[in-house]
Amino acid sequence: MPLKILCAGCPPEEKERAESDVRRALGRRTDGEAWMVSLVKMRDRWSVTLDGPGARGLTCLAPEGRVSESILEALGGPAGAAPAPPPAAPPAAARPEPAPASFAPSSFEEDMPAPVRSAAAGARHDRHECASCRGAFVVSYDGQGDEGEETVAVACPHCWHRNYVLVGESAAETREFTAEKA
Repeated sequence: MPLKILCAGCPPEEKERAESDVRRALGRRTDGEAWMVSLVKMRDRWSVTLDGPGARGLTCLAPEGRVSESILEALGGPAGAAPAPPPAAPPAAARPEPAPASFAPSSFEEDMPAPVRSAAAGARHDRHECASCRGAFVVSYDGQGDEGEETVAVACPHCWHRNYVLVGESAAETREFTAEKA
């Protein structure tokens, strides 16, 4: 199966359009190559994670109606083109220290556009739905005024399925957030 698309957090008609947008964006890249794409609808945007040749764990946020364009930008070229080769490794003396095991950012994060800004400061309580059991849960954290958001893994308190949600950058960095049944 060359292309597998996983989609969560939206009604069936939005799912069909999002899957079509993914197919249009990847185009001939999927010919003979295995790709898996995860789409998670979060309010008015999509979290898109791509796994394919030259794009392992590549994640981007796509505004509603711009899934194809966001995927193309993340992959760095038109649908028929081959993925861009990875950049050359710096000399051993210039290599940065590896990130701690608890958080290993992808090299793509450096090239991502500025994250969506959150104007709310103080306690945040964002409601989500589990992609597996559809159980509602609330992710709580302290947000800083005008900080960006990052995608983090959160276990569903109903079934322990790993879901990916957005939280404030400071909460993501310190891992100070909780998930509770709604």
